[in-house]
Amino acid sequence: MRRLPLEGIRILEPGQAWALPFAITPLAALGAQVIKIESTVRPDMSRGQPQPDGQPPEDYWNHGGAYHEMNRNKLGVTLDLRTEAGVRVFKELVTISDVVAENFPPRVMHNFGLDYQALRAIKPDLIYLSSTAYGNTGPWRNYIAYGSALQAVSGLTWVTGYEDGPPVQGGLLYNDVISAMNATFAILTALAFRTRTGKGQWIDLAQYEVAVSQLGEMVLEYAFTGRAPARQGNHDPALAPHQVFPCQGNDRWIAIACRSDHDWEQLRMVMGNPAWAADSHYATAPGRKVHEAGLEQSIAAWTRGFPPEELMQRLQAAGVPAGVVATNKDLLLDPQLRARDFFRTVAQPAPTGLRPHLRSSWPISGIQPPPDQPAPTLGQHNRYVLAELLGYPPDQIVALEAQGITGMVPAQRRPQRPAPPEELLRQGFINEYNPDYKTILGLS
Repeated sequence: MRRLPLEGIRILEPGQAWALPFAITPLAALGAQVIKIESTVRPDMSRGQPQPDGQPPEDYWNHGGAYHEMNRNKLGVTLDLRTEAGVRVFKELVTISDVVAENFPPRVMHNFGLDYQALRAIKPDLIYLSSTAYGNTGPWRNYIAYGSALQAVSGLTWVTGYEDGPPVQGGLLYNDVISAMNATFAILTALAFRTRTGKGQWIDLAQYEVAVSQLGEMVLEYAFTGRAPARQGNHDPALAPHQVFPCQGNDRWIAIACRSDHDWEQLRMVMGNPAWAADSHYATAPGRKVHEAGLEQSIAAWTRGFPPEELMQRLQAAGVPAGVVATNKDLLLDPQLRARDFFRTVAQPAPTGLRPHLRSSWPISGIQPPPDQPAPTLGQHNRYVLAELLGYPPDQIVALEAQGITGMVPAQRRPQRPAPPEELLRQGFINEYNPDYKTILGLS
């Protein structure tokens, strides 16, 4: 088997939550040795939810689904960086590593004495990624921001929502995802640069700027015309119909878009050329746009009579752009994703067991990554890293454990006790619950 592309690269990841760990996951899958660094005082916040079967076990911090999604194929080490000994160990790891990637406010690593300027003194060719909310310079540099706040301040929330409603936060912290992708790309670019020049890099990634860069057309709208675009829900400024329509089933929907009069004629044909569709107002795109509300009501009355999957196939066969509005369950069962091995089953410690996770790297011809290893339990690889990589004798390792500088149990334990799924359904926090979900997904 060919070597993986990043074998021989070692990455230290003192990162939290989503935007940073998710950036490093594909690098681990491509062969980099990633050492995830947490502390027992402040473990990664993603260790909490979701828990297997919604029931947190005694060591709940080792079973959070979000944590496992973003930290497979990594080694897990705990270090209390508030201590001189913890900082000393971290610096020793830097001397044998290639990349440090962190996502704390700038003052944090600076106060630890572990910022780029300090670490390049002991590792001149170090690549150092700072993934911060607003960057390492400017008046906002030390502000803390999570994905929801960055969505709002970047303008993404302003353009999201219905025409007659307020701004709406997205159901997913989209900015965390695109910040992670930018960070992955930046690290790979810096590694290529170092290969050619022998020089390291400091990557000052501002998640705020990443978010704004995704709204280029909105910024240009004002720069060229002085206009601020209004929220338009699922509509298009010129095309109609361009909407999500209800279908048979509990909260099932289909998206339909007509790009041209030809698409409209094909949609009419699939609908059986109902009398209302022959209205002259609907013959052209401008007319359909003016009379959009009535048009959508009539189409919705028709789509309610079909399962979304059947309707999607009929419309696509006629050349009409249409797609099911997929649920998380739909994605896990999607034949296209399964055919491409997009979900990889990973055996995690009991009681979690087998679970599907996203494929963590891009398919590369001629390279078959080995099966994913589960995310490390808290401090799982302390002794391996300290003894095998740094050469610490057993008594020194025991001393670090006795001082609480390393460990395998959180200093504070606050397991969450979620409400039963039946109660969550009643309250509207979940839309569907399948007790036999493991059978449905082929996990039992």
